[in-house]
Amino acid sequence: MLYIVISASIHGVVGESHSLSERVIFLLPSASASQAASGSSATALRCFNLKGKSSSKSVNQVQHTHATEAMAEPAYTVPAFSQRSTDEIEEYQRVSSHVGKGLASIQKELHRMRVATKTQVENIAIKREVQEMMHKKGTSSTETDKAPDFLVALRPHAAWEKTPVKLFCTVDGHPRPIVKWYKGGKPVDPLSAPGKYKIESKYGVHSLIISRCVVSDTAEYSAVATNSHGSTTSKAFVTVNRPAGGAYGSCQLSGQVPHMTVIHHSKLEITMLDRFGVSFGTEGGSISLVCTMVVVPDLPNVPPLAQWYRDDKLLKAGKLAEIKVGGGAATLTLPHLAKDDEGLYTLRMWTKDGTTEHSAYLFVKDAAPSVAGAPGAPISVKAFDINSDYVLVAWKPPNTTNEAAITGYFVDKRESGSATWSQCNDASVRICKYPVHGLSVGHAYHFRVRAVNSAGISRPSRESDKVTALDPAERERLQGIKLDGKHEVVIKEDDLEGYVTLPGEPTDVHASEIFKSYIVLSWKPPSPRGRAPLWYIIEKSVSGTGAWQRINTAVKLQSARYPVFDLEAGKKYQFRVHSENLYGASEASKPTDPIEKVDEHGSERPVGVPSAPGQVVATRNTKSSVFVQWDPPKHPNHLIGYYIDASLVGSKAWAPCNHKPYKHTRFVVHGLTPGETYVFRVQAVNIYGLSDESQESTPIAVESALTTPSAPHGITMLSCDGVSMIIAWKSPKHCGGSKINAYYVDKRDADTLAWKEVNSAPTKTKTYTVDGLTEGTFYEFKVQAGNLAGVGVPSAPSTPLKCEAWTSAVPGPAYDLALREVRGDSLVILWKAPVYTGASAVTGYIVEMAKKGHHYHPLNEEAIGHCYLQVTGLEAGAEYTFKVKAVNAEGVGKASQASEPVVAKALPGTQEIQCGVDEDTGDIFLSFEACEISETSNFAWSKNYKEIRDCPRVAIETKGKRSKLTFVNPDVSDLGAFSVVVTDTDGVSASHTVTEDALNTMLELSYNIRHPIVPLKHQLNYEVLEKGHVRFWLQCLKMSPAVTYRFIVNDKEVTSSDSHKISHDVNTRVIQMTVDHFSKASEATYTVQIHDGRAKNQSSLVLLRDVFKAVLKEAEFQRSEHIRKQGPHFAEYLSYHVDDDCTVLLVCKVANVKKETVFHWFKDEEEIVLATPPNVMSGSVALPISLFSRKDQGHYEAKLSDDRGKDTSVFDISGQVFDDIINAIAHIAGSSASELVLQCTPEGIRLQCYMKYYTEEIRTAWLHKDSKISSSEKMRIAGTAEMAWMQIREPSEKEKGHYSIQIMDATKSHTRTFDLSGQAYTDAYEEYLRLKAAAFAEKNRGRVVGGLPDVVTIMEQKTLSLTCTVWGDPSPEVTWFKNENEVVSTEHAKITLEANKFASLTITAVTPEDSGKYSINVRNKYGGEFVEITVSVYKHGESPPEPKMGGRGATPAPLASKTPAQTPTPAQTPIPQTPTPSLKSPTPSLRSPTPTAKSPTPPRHVKSPSPARSLKSPTPPRK
Repeated sequence: MLYIVISASIHGVVGESHSLSERVIFLLPSASASQAASGSSATALRCFNLKGKSSSKSVNQVQHTHATEAMAEPAYTVPAFSQRSTDEIEEYQRVSSHVGKGLASIQKELHRMRVATKTQVENIAIKREVQEMMHKKGTSSTETDKAPDFLVALRPHAAWEKTPVKLFCTVDGHPRPIVKWYKGGKPVDPLSAPGKYKIESKYGVHSLIISRCVVSDTAEYSAVATNSHGSTTSKAFVTVNRPAGGAYGSCQLSGQVPHMTVIHHSKLEITMLDRFGVSFGTEGGSISLVCTMVVVPDLPNVPPLAQWYRDDKLLKAGKLAEIKVGGGAATLTLPHLAKDDEGLYTLRMWTKDGTTEHSAYLFVKDAAPSVAGAPGAPISVKAFDINSDYVLVAWKPPNTTNEAAITGYFVDKRESGSATWSQCNDASVRICKYPVHGLSVGHAYHFRVRAVNSAGISRPSRESDKVTALDPAERERLQGIKLDGKHEVVIKEDDLEGYVTLPGEPTDVHASEIFKSYIVLSWKPPSPRGRAPLWYIIEKSVSGTGAWQRINTAVKLQSARYPVFDLEAGKKYQFRVHSENLYGASEASKPTDPIEKVDEHGSERPVGVPSAPGQVVATRNTKSSVFVQWDPPKHPNHLIGYYIDASLVGSKAWAPCNHKPYKHTRFVVHGLTPGETYVFRVQAVNIYGLSDESQESTPIAVESALTTPSAPHGITMLSCDGVSMIIAWKSPKHCGGSKINAYYVDKRDADTLAWKEVNSAPTKTKTYTVDGLTEGTFYEFKVQAGNLAGVGVPSAPSTPLKCEAWTSAVPGPAYDLALREVRGDSLVILWKAPVYTGASAVTGYIVEMAKKGHHYHPLNEEAIGHCYLQVTGLEAGAEYTFKVKAVNAEGVGKASQASEPVVAKALPGTQEIQCGVDEDTGDIFLSFEACEISETSNFAWSKNYKEIRDCPRVAIETKGKRSKLTFVNPDVSDLGAFSVVVTDTDGVSASHTVTEDALNTMLELSYNIRHPIVPLKHQLNYEVLEKGHVRFWLQCLKMSPAVTYRFIVNDKEVTSSDSHKISHDVNTRVIQMTVDHFSKASEATYTVQIHDGRAKNQSSLVLLRDVFKAVLKEAEFQRSEHIRKQGPHFAEYLSYHVDDDCTVLLVCKVANVKKETVFHWFKDEEEIVLATPPNVMSGSVALPISLFSRKDQGHYEAKLSDDRGKDTSVFDISGQVFDDIINAIAHIAGSSASELVLQCTPEGIRLQCYMKYYTEEIRTAWLHKDSKISSSEKMRIAGTAEMAWMQIREPSEKEKGHYSIQIMDATKSHTRTFDLSGQAYTDAYEEYLRLKAAAFAEKNRGRVVGGLPDVVTIMEQKTLSLTCTVWGDPSPEVTWFKNENEVVSTEHAKITLEANKFASLTITAVTPEDSGKYSINVRNKYGGEFVEITVSVYKHGESPPEPKMGGRGATPAPLASKTPAQTPTPAQTPIPQTPTPSLKSPTPSLRSPTPTAKSPTPPRHVKSPSPARSLKSPTPPRK
């Protein structure tokens, strides 16, 4: 009989501190060989435990006796396990059943086996020899040569709409064929329509399921089977029909598909994909928990049933929880997070297999407090014991870690529909309950709570659910009576009581709540109570006194609850209650027993907070979480839950782990930093607050629990010589919390199911040479990894690898690709050189990269000679894979296996290598701090990506999460790229390149540290002080109190004295020497020598020649300034300022003045006397210069003096200063300038620009159609103090267009414009012509230009001669009047007109009758003038009468008798002239736009009728 050796793997479960995985050897008779081959994963003889290959401890031991000497085997033990998963239990039971049968057979047939073994072995040897001969001759066919063949082909289908169709076929062939499905010649992609198609392949049967068919699914479907020897196709046509009428629910089809029933949720097949993990939120924020899934069939009108739970309580959709299912995902959104939302969230989905669910914890931390140090918000506010005007509000206290203890709470309420909150309690309450009374019956309310401590008030809690103030007794008073068993009549107890007026007394009065701050009285309503509205009166009495006092005097209490406050401590009280309605009050109820709000020991009742929890134990869970459990408190006192706090070892700061009381005594703390060490403590919580903290747990590092490693993967062949293969594999993704110290390889022929071990002794490398293979045979391999916890699960079998000698001239594949230093835009890829080099040595490598969804492309055009490459230019967040090809002289070799997919994203908290110099020792080092670490992690340093091992040039020191590489005697040989990898992490790594420049800088710094100097922040410098003292000083970067120093001047040490004050300040690190009298003798070289411990330094300052002269000049100036300031002086010298009205002010500030101090202004050495003397006591003096222009240039002085001294300030207004002032005026004037205004004159058209001030010194430019205008006879440019203007003389058509003025200051140009064209020009031109004609008429009309007085007095008998000069063109007519009557020329009154210029009226021998009012009228065709003269004739001997003053107000001299008046000569005749140009400027003076009379006569004249004067164009008001 042949015995088969079976190796069964039995695995432990996670949950034990060290789970075991061992291999147990069994001997089975040959009859069980087929069962062993098919039912177990047989390998070779192997057993591995924590120490290696031999078992040491077990619970159940089975001893095997010796068979024969040739087959003697040592005893093996079967390890016992305390816990197993369901799958492991089934596997264990299956193996155990075979083991039991085998053991029984072994015991009975041991002796017979020894005899039969030799025969069986010889028979097997003969059979193998025959098989090998047949294989060599090729007489027997093998499966490797078999092309695909359909054993069962597809068949056509006809189906109704909305029904499923399943196409299936069976395919044979070797290697196993791959089947692809096509619809109408196009591949079927299940991902393109999730839930529509489902492709399955089991046991050689391939199927395509089309869910919920539609008419468009009608098509020809084909299955194409392919392997390395060919392909074959099977086709079938699917027809989808729609029922007649289109109404699926009402179709009546005999013998056809029956009506479809509603698909229940439990009929769906649901597979969860991406699941939500442990989440963290903040109060006031929002968060979404999402779980993606695949639903089959995916029907739009039948979404899966998803139920969300928080702490096993079903959540309902509302404003605080939004639930959405569809689109391949179930989502729970919490839009308004509060600490009430913290808890364990579970998603439960109904499937055809029952339910599938997933759970994860959500942590919600406190939002930032409104006041620093204020507590967090209370939690879980709820209302209980709801009555018509009373409700009891309860809540849970918040966790306090670093905040001050909570001293009380405030309760707020608001009516539903209102946004206004009102505070219920005036004084804070210490317990987490508060009775709110005074509510309105039938009104709905919300409540919230705020916590108070010494720092302030917390944020408000989440408001409670809505509660309505109703009397619960009302419902109890309703009774139902059934009539005929069908109808029910509801009546009140009042109807059964009869007619009752006075109510009965309440009963069962007692204290339902007793606390230190209040008690709550409760009672039963009276019976009978009557129909009238009822209220209650409460009375109290100090026990034993018998005196009763009413409590609720101002409140009509309607509910059978009432809180009583303000009870004195130490006294016992009794209470009783009356019922009252509109008919009167009842008798008093029976008094309560004496009630005291504290017990006999003075403690609050019930006793306050719980006692502290017991021992706290923390154990490993994952790399970012710890499992914490504790003993409950000995005195729970109505325990609500627990708060757990955590602290880093060495830190005094505690952080809350949960923010909502947790009910159980075990908790998983998440969100911890991997590799850090923590301690934990627990506090118990009840309505009185938090208990004392428990004792701290034992410190624990955050590491994953110890388990066996996961399976290796990526098995590939590196070389083959026909009888052996070199294979390689990749490390397990999870090491199990312990270093992997062993790998085991198994093999099998690809045509068999039995596995055989390759290495009985473990290998530590990830490559292995498998010997003893048969050339031409396909082999499969699998690998297991082992650590301290045991041997892990085996890898998936490799693809079949053919044992065939490699003869290719090009190299084999590189292997062991590793990705390091992954960042958002770069990474480093490393690999190992190929084992098979080909016909020549490998000369380089080509690296190829593929972004997810894209093809591979090379990264380097030329092969690189080293086994690493830094890849840059990656897209952050994108996923990439890489391959490497080796190159030799013959060409490019086979590509390596693709690397693991990597996302271009740095690990959270990733840091880079820091390069520096130790400030104490001067050592040059590279330092790296890992963002995460495990217990088994090591820091592996490399140079140019070659690991550094026992190198005398560097020293490596690792402590916790930090590793430091220190250079020993660094030089240029240490240049290069240094990298570090932290093993057993998720790829923590970094690199740093040491360049020659950086090394030289660090070497210099290292030298300075090893040969210390006192570092100086500032070298020796000087400063001239106020009195002319000179201060020499320097500042050190570091200085100890033990510093010593000395000043040396011209090689002579100077010590501190009255003239040289030397000192230092350790705080400011300043050393100084002050020289009181700095003179010519002070010219020298100044040096300071410093000693501070071992460090020393010196600094020198050379004050010679020009440098010294400059310092001496400054010192003398400061001395004189000090002397000057002893008397009145200028604190600020003269400067100018331009006011908003363009007045220039020369301003200065004076100091140290008194009333007797005098102030004088001078310009060019001439004093300026102001109307108001300057007020020096105000501290500032100003000289205003209005209408500033070039005439104001000059040398200005301000002099200040009194009996203590004098001071002078000068200011020269010329050159650039004058230009700056003009620019400042121009800026104000330009900003205030109005738009251009049109003004017509007799000379032409004038454009005017009004501004605050204008002077010709302001730079202006007039433009016509963007061309600059120069002043000329045609275009006259001028201005006044109020405006700038430009006049167009005798305008014509070519003067039409756009005009503008530019007023320029130092920085910008101010432009104002006017468009003189179109109607504007036409109107202006007509106005100009009218004014020109009026001016011509005014100029040429008849007028009196001189010679006539206003009043004439004359003695009778004298001759009166009234003579004047007249003018006009043409010559005017002259008419004389007396008392408005025309005078006719006679001998007595003779009228003459000579040369049409000189008109006279001569009266001889005047008499009193000649007195009167005479006038002359001078007139031509353009107009005239009327002039009056008053003539008075007095008799001889009389005094001349007082003349009546005329317009001029002057008294005319009496005329001599008989003396003819002199006739004016032509030379005396005034001639009208055009305006004379101003002497200041070549531009003409501004003329009035309307002509006025130019006459030497006063304006008393009465003019004769003349043409109307011209009208001025409207002038806009000034801006």
